[in-house]
Amino acid sequence: MSRTRFPLAVAALLLCAAIPARAEIAQEGSLVATFDAQLRPSSLPREEAAPIAVRVAGDFRDASGDPERLSQLRQIRVAINRQGQLFDRGLPVCRVERIQPAREKAARRICGDAIVGRGHITLNARLSPQPAFPVRANLLVFNGPRRNGAKLIYAQAYAHKPPGAFVLAFRVSEQPGVFGTVLTTTLPNSARNWAYLTHFDMTLHRTYEYRGQRHSYVSAACSAPAGFDKALFAFARATYGFADGRRLSIPVARVCHVAK
Repeated sequence: MSRTRFPLAVAALLLCAAIPARAEIAQEGSLVATFDAQLRPSSLPREEAAPIAVRVAGDFRDASGDPERLSQLRQIRVAINRQGQLFDRGLPVCRVERIQPAREKAARRICGDAIVGRGHITLNARLSPQPAFPVRANLLVFNGPRRNGAKLIYAQAYAHKPPGAFVLAFRVSEQPGVFGTVLTTTLPNSARNWAYLTHFDMTLHRTYEYRGQRHSYVSAACSAPAGFDKALFAFARATYGFADGRRLSIPVARVCHVAK
């Protein structure tokens, strides 16, 4: 993949006032989930795509407050609006067998030139017979290869206390409609016996030189109609799949401003 249009197209809704950027919430029974998505900067050229960072995040809990009752999150699917570009031509590729298993420091040394983002996850570890306990892990996000025609992005989760790691493999696909680029990952089998995610956040951002030109891994424009200096658009939608069969879908709208 060299350059991909994010099914990130500005839905041509015009603003009377800016809406606040905040996480959206969905609930089914006692299962509560949130989704937040941001782009930085939010001031962008009207026509030409400019470098940006895209951050997506979510939280998961049982309304009872009991961590033992939270259903296990098995799948994260984030669909992003098509107004924008994902570009990785000339960017080094990291293969999963090189960073799994590997400590965070080793992964940076082995595949540091392929890092395209960072983040965190928090989970409850359920290791019988002891009660669940929280674990926080750093995410390092790597530009991956193609597999079966699809681009891969690898997010290595590494926890220091207790030490441990697993990799979330995001498959990048395209679909018609407003949300055109889709990132999908499934909790690996090695983590299903013990890892119950309660939070994730991931930011994609990387600039690099290729053939004497500066490139950005993610870029976008603010396609507000002529005469308007800002627009409200459908930015992203997350769909979460849980072990008990429940699925929660949460859309997020955001505002972009035309850079002066």
